[in-house]
Amino acid sequence: MGIATAVIASAEEYQQVLAAHPIVFMLFVSQHCPACADAGPLFERVAAQYAGNVKSLVLDTAETPRHPEVTGTPTLLVFKNARQVEKLRGLGAWEDQEDTLKEVFERHAMTTVAG
Repeated sequence: MGIATAVIASAEEYQQVLAAHPIVFMLFVSQHCPACADAGPLFERVAAQYAGNVKSLVLDTAETPRHPEVTGTPTLLVFKNARQVEKLRGLGAWEDQEDTLKEVFERHAMTTVAG
């Protein structure tokens, strides 16, 4: 599985994950993407701080069905109540990536999700 930490096998499985968790962060990566080699572990480190509030997945685009919002890697998609609320293509300059991820997590993981 390389740098990915999860596998989604079908479009139906995307929907199952989204239905099972009110807040979902999906980072799409590729083994052939130099930026992804750093983005995956950084994402996991930041996501671990919010593990009780969100579901976080690192998905390899070679092993996961194509998502229509992912046109390059790394791409972060954030979902609340199964609706996409944010898309971040790339994580910015290396020196800002950790702060960028923390801001995205704080913006979405720390809010209450109405059912």
